[in-house]
Amino acid sequence: MATSAPMLKKLSALPMCQGLSAAQTAELVEIAEETHVKKGATLFAEESAGDALYVVLEGQVEVSKRGASLAKLGEGSVLGEMSLLGGETRSATVTALSECKLLRISTERFQKRLAADNLAALKVTHNLAQVMSRRLAVINDKLVESLGKTKKKEELADFGRILNN
Repeated sequence: MATSAPMLKKLSALPMCQGLSAAQTAELVEIAEETHVKKGATLFAEESAGDALYVVLEGQVEVSKRGASLAKLGEGSVLGEMSLLGGETRSATVTALSECKLLRISTERFQKRLAADNLAALKVTHNLAQVMSRRLAVINDKLVESLGKTKKKEELADFGRILNN
């Protein structure tokens, strides 16, 4: 994909690109492709094979799990980071709420850069791990709060045992 100054500026502002030089951000753009999704279209479905990370450049998407809406995300949002790092199946469904322009980074291309010890890929991996860690901390807090309200502390203990395995 051709690297443009506005694209580099947009990506440089993302947490996943924190600490990357302009040249390293350009390396990331080299392995990316721009894609468009129509309003109402499913970008990816829960439990489908994870093959790419997406950055929302324009538009808005909804993230849902088992039919329940989890979030509405817009410009600058990153989707599919678990697939990029671990090749995991999709944990949620993402549907376009409007016409969307997205940047798609394939897992295969990214993993090749990572295997070659590419510094940009290593920094992105580190940054995505930090983003995922913060998200997990928020989810843990919400879980504890929710279980505390329902007085299902035994469920919290079960959750703790799962985490320790």
